[in-house]
Amino acid sequence: MAIKVYGSNVCPGCLRFINVLTSHNIMPAFINVTGSIDHLKEFIDFRDKSPLFDDVRGTGRIGFPLIQLEDGTYTRDVNKVLEDLGIDERIDYSITRRESPLL
Repeated sequence: MAIKVYGSNVCPGCLRFINVLTSHNIMPAFINVTGSIDHLKEFIDFRDKSPLFDDVRGTGRIGFPLIQLEDGTYTRDVNKVLEDLGIDERIDYSITRRESPLL
């Protein structure tokens, strides 16, 4: 299955997802959104308009990873993707948010 993963090489969740895929010999195309201003603009535009990100807007979260499936549809449900690929692993993205000195 040819899938694309939009995320960042500094996002631990993205790296975990990519590692699970590659450990099962699935090599997705990785689009490093933070490595290109054009990719970043495209991602932000998509995120601002897509209902896939309704739960993210206004929370301070980015919404990585975004997965484009082989049929062209998009999802953020990494565990459903893993299940559909027959991979019996789950990724838990629950992270305790630390107080930021920038906020």
